[in-house]
Amino acid sequence: MDVADRQSVRGDFNNATFEYFGARSRFFTQQGRYFVETDNARGELQVFPIAYTFGIDPLQQYLVQFPDGRLQALGIAWDTRPAEQGGQRWFHLYPDRRVAHDDALHWTGAFQNANSRCAACHTTGYEKGYQQAQDRYETRWAEPHVGCEACHGPGSRHMEWAKGESSLSDKGLVTRIGATWVPATGARPLPPQADAPMGGQLEVCAGCHARRTELGSPDIAASFHDNHALGALVDGLYFPDGQIRDEVFEAGSFLQSRMHQNHVTCSNCHEPHGGGLRASGNALCLQCHEPNRFQSRAHFFHKEDSSGAQCIACHMPARTYMGVDGRHDHSFRIPDPVASESLGVPDACTACHANRDVRWAADVMRRRTGRDAPVYAHAALLARARRTDAGVAPELLAFARDGSRAPILRAIALQESARFVSVEQQQVIAESLLASDPLIRAAAAAAATQLEPAVRLQLLQPLLTDPSRSVRIAAARQLIELRVAGLPEPQRPALEKLFDEYRASLAHNADMPESATDLALFHAAQGDPEAAASALAHALKLAPKYLPAMLNLADLHRARGRDDLAEALLDDAVAAYPESGDARHSLGLLYVRTGRTIQSVALLAAASRLAPDNPRYALVHGMALVESGSRVAGLAVLEAALRRFPDSDPIREALAGYRSTPAAY
Repeated sequence: MDVADRQSVRGDFNNATFEYFGARSRFFTQQGRYFVETDNARGELQVFPIAYTFGIDPLQQYLVQFPDGRLQALGIAWDTRPAEQGGQRWFHLYPDRRVAHDDALHWTGAFQNANSRCAACHTTGYEKGYQQAQDRYETRWAEPHVGCEACHGPGSRHMEWAKGESSLSDKGLVTRIGATWVPATGARPLPPQADAPMGGQLEVCAGCHARRTELGSPDIAASFHDNHALGALVDGLYFPDGQIRDEVFEAGSFLQSRMHQNHVTCSNCHEPHGGGLRASGNALCLQCHEPNRFQSRAHFFHKEDSSGAQCIACHMPARTYMGVDGRHDHSFRIPDPVASESLGVPDACTACHANRDVRWAADVMRRRTGRDAPVYAHAALLARARRTDAGVAPELLAFARDGSRAPILRAIALQESARFVSVEQQQVIAESLLASDPLIRAAAAAAATQLEPAVRLQLLQPLLTDPSRSVRIAAARQLIELRVAGLPEPQRPALEKLFDEYRASLAHNADMPESATDLALFHAAQGDPEAAASALAHALKLAPKYLPAMLNLADLHRARGRDDLAEALLDDAVAAYPESGDARHSLGLLYVRTGRTIQSVALLAAASRLAPDNPRYALVHGMALVESGSRVAGLAVLEAALRRFPDSDPIREALAGYRSTPAAY
């Protein structure tokens, strides 16, 4: 991040124009300053001064500062790549959909706000300074870029050490970031594969190079798990085998890898101060991997001088984000077209061999390796769990218990087990609460989500005072339905303190509609609908079309007997999110409640079509058909749903009930 001036700006501001779905934006200079004329929050053209540049390569974004302190990132960015690579042009970050002024993703909205979303990782000494009562920012930073203290902490004691104060340990640095071991080809000092923790260096790097949630103002001296909650390998962010899907950065991938398990760390490959690699091409990997074995056609199946012989082509496939930014997957996995064929996950082979299909790649791999099953056992387990295949539960729990597996993989297996509640599942949760890795303990809390609140409290009691804040917050999310006043006196202080910490964490992110919605859910669960409504109103002020807030406010209206208000809100949600099964399902249920069952069928059918993996939506669609007089069609929908979800007891019970009841027509 830098002040926008002649040295920092890379884009063409020579009265350049860019058209996007019929709207023309213009980039120009005036008296040495940089400006853009583009659509404002009302959809009208307005001239804005550019305050800061954001990024250098392969793209540069531009920040506009508003009078209330908001820093907003334009949706139009400059492609800084050379022209021969397709660069030196303006482009929109959402090229395939029209992001109009009333869209949640418009550049003036909360989801493009740099104060909350970006600046903490692009500055040094960042203080967000959000004032919720005034809905404004008093943001400050020490440096508008990443300087030494961003990673090493305050430098005053280091300066004392440099001047000769030899009594200071670690050169006076608050955080001493060093490599765990030094690479040595052919004599690799690799420890045995083990349940590896993050380690000091990765904790510092992951503070920015991870999909994570800030739990409070970060303390450079605190652990990652006190400052942040790492995003789990959930569906939507990662594929079932753990490959990157959404923009998740590097840490979640790296924690899955054998590299991490063997205590390799970031600076073994990356030079942290210059930002470059330790070596170019395969030489980087050959720091450790013996050339006789790995730098050969027998290993990489390609000619040695071809692009297919590059380690990263097969083991670090790239995915493009922000239009032009290719990011390499850091899980360093074995290419697995067999898994691609059976599970639909991305395949490194056909990413290069675009004229071939995955069956061809899988057949090649079978012939060369003799392997006819996915390389990574968790891939099939997670895919089956997400299809609600109850038969996978024992294997899923066994994987979660397996101490030889990477903790982040055990954690997602444990989290997915919430779909299959059982006595054994509760036992595995109880065992996992004692795990050394915070990721597993936090996942144990998430795995208890389907249990009764009192059972959850009894089970998760140890987490109320867990040493890691991320784990305590994960436990708090599962206990919000419990009322402190309703507990025995000895249990009250710990839960009250936990809820205070949870609210403080949400307050830190009060400028984000997600946190405001979570706060509303907390208040609603605690029996305070007024506070819940206030929090949802704040969420919708931040992002007027934020779907979770719209759906939760509609539900709050329902609980208050105001289906008229709920219907208007849900009509808006369906219009704003035509691809949302959730919005249609909620509106369909409202129609049923208000005596319009026949009219509800089309909405409920659309919900089930748009969310084909949701057994409840299929169930409600079938029931609505039967109840509206279309018994045969309804039974057919339920029968088809049971074939898709053979372990769904509600669908089975509904079918049995309707079959045993004679038709009344």
